[in-house]
Amino acid sequence: MVLAGCLPKEPQSEPVIGLITDFGLRDPYVAELKGVIYSVHPSSRVVDLLHQVEPFQIWQAAYLVEESAREFPKGSIFITVVDPGVGTERAPILLETRSGKFFFSPDNGILSLVVEREGMRRAWKLDKPAFHRAGTPSRTFHGRDIFAPGAAHLAAGVDPEQLGSRVQNVQLLNLTPAGVLGQGVQGQVISIDRFGNVITNIPRDLSSRLQEGILLRISIGEQTIRAPLVGTYAEIPPGKLGALFNSSDYLELVMNKSSAARQIKITEGTRLLVRP
Repeated sequence: MVLAGCLPKEPQSEPVIGLITDFGLRDPYVAELKGVIYSVHPSSRVVDLLHQVEPFQIWQAAYLVEESAREFPKGSIFITVVDPGVGTERAPILLETRSGKFFFSPDNGILSLVVEREGMRRAWKLDKPAFHRAGTPSRTFHGRDIFAPGAAHLAAGVDPEQLGSRVQNVQLLNLTPAGVLGQGVQGQVISIDRFGNVITNIPRDLSSRLQEGILLRISIGEQTIRAPLVGTYAEIPPGKLGALFNSSDYLELVMNKSSAARQIKITEGTRLLVRP
């Protein structure tokens, strides 16, 4: 009999390397990432998280990276590649959060929401060729030539301090923090999912005035729309606009079996004010 609290310790396992990209699955790019990782460190545990991020959409990627990585344990490693500026002066970086997760990424704002939620402990510019793929790195495929081998070396036990030069700051998107404004709450659209749900950065606990059953007034530029705040998608009549707090407790503008984003013509980054 094993008493509660006296369970034997699990043997330490390889950290997960999670892949989040806009590469899709019809081209060879994901396979090339994996090939490099396994060539450097054959016992790596590679997990495909997302490869269908909308091409070049940094705002959407920032949300999807933060949400996808949230439930993973300390020590997890992520390669996050949505990189329209590949080969330019933007740096390839490694970032460690205060919760002990590691992100290999272009320094283009893709880690903004990760930093907002988990904080930044340390970051490095990946400028050590000894830990890159052999040969001259391609100017158009840093995912394969810099991020993948770096992640494999880190998973194999290389100290992150060896992988690059320490930097003090990383690029962040121009986010408007959610906050109370008068009788309402202001925030910003951080993602639009494949169903057309408009996901904002307004958390459930920010305002006690936003309760299920009330009719919200949502101001977007010069446009003001009205939407009931409900608990589930099915509570909204088909073709009608509504709002709810999603599984991550962010406010969403939604339609039942239709696209709220298309209905109200809104995009990532748009600022809005929500009032009861």
